[in-house]
Amino acid sequence: MSESGKAVTIKDIALECGVTATTVSLALRNHPRISDATKAKVREAAERLNYRRNPMVSALMANLSQSRKPVAALPLAAVYTHDLKAIEENSYHLNIWKGMERRASELGFKLERFYLIPQKMSGRRLTQILVTRGISGIIIPPLLHAGGHLSIDWKEFSAVAIGYSMLSPNLHRICPDQYRGIRMVLRELKQLGYKRPGLLLNRQSDLRTIHLWSSGFYGYEHAQKKKGIIPVLECNEVSEEELQKWYEKYTPDVIISSDFNIIDPLHKMGLQFPEDVGLVTLSRYSPAQGIAGIDQNADALGAAAIEQLVQMMYYNERGIPEMPRVVQIPSAWGKGESICRQVPAEN
Repeated sequence: MSESGKAVTIKDIALECGVTATTVSLALRNHPRISDATKAKVREAAERLNYRRNPMVSALMANLSQSRKPVAALPLAAVYTHDLKAIEENSYHLNIWKGMERRASELGFKLERFYLIPQKMSGRRLTQILVTRGISGIIIPPLLHAGGHLSIDWKEFSAVAIGYSMLSPNLHRICPDQYRGIRMVLRELKQLGYKRPGLLLNRQSDLRTIHLWSSGFYGYEHAQKKKGIIPVLECNEVSEEELQKWYEKYTPDVIISSDFNIIDPLHKMGLQFPEDVGLVTLSRYSPAQGIAGIDQNADALGAAAIEQLVQMMYYNERGIPEMPRVVQIPSAWGKGESICRQVPAEN
């Protein structure tokens, strides 16, 4: 990248060295027609000007020059800090992967998984592997735990993160719009006549979303000028005892939760939904579950991350951005049998 912020081109190097653009192109490819002295001069100028080859243009030129031979899809990397089992057991992570893989294939790329922590691979070693494999575009899917840090030689790559769980570096991000998502939930519940919504959050889930669920909940409830807003119940794991104390103290008429593990404790407490209390999930992936709630469109998140990455590669944008962008994907409301229209109490 030049001082003006524009990507350095072969023509820029040619002007710097006093040779033709063709000579620069051949020198960078170590062509035998170019003398060693000229190659060294060109490479020194390319390094000084911080020139980076555009992999998409390189692939196009290869396709044009070898039109009779099929050109392999350009590789991209999805770098995980958890293993394949953790992905397959979590519908959100699995649907993100499917969205990434599908969109990458549609755009002529092949997405590969790399596992950092399960294989005890250092960031330096991963950088070496990716560079050797000719991979210049990477995506960081959501981490299982909030506040993560990844040490990779970022200047070598175009990179996009999904969600807010990776604290640093601050890359361009594709995120669910959780703040508007929970406000959508509360509007739907209000239209059905629910008056005392309660929110139960897994503590890690709230941290991974930088408290957007809880802040959206409190913001909406305050805007309704309600008295006695039910405090959010945060816990690492759903405890029947803790849940029962919270429920009996505040008597919500509907519970909003990011954790499906709430269902068994509610049943053990003798509560049925929607008869005794309504239930809404913030992680609805299948209508067959019968639970009302919002679908965070994980497939669309994955696809949007690929599109963002490909755009960066096209413009040869690498490294940690000076002004990171956040693209938010809206959630979708899904009806379910776990809530119903409330009948006003008789006076």
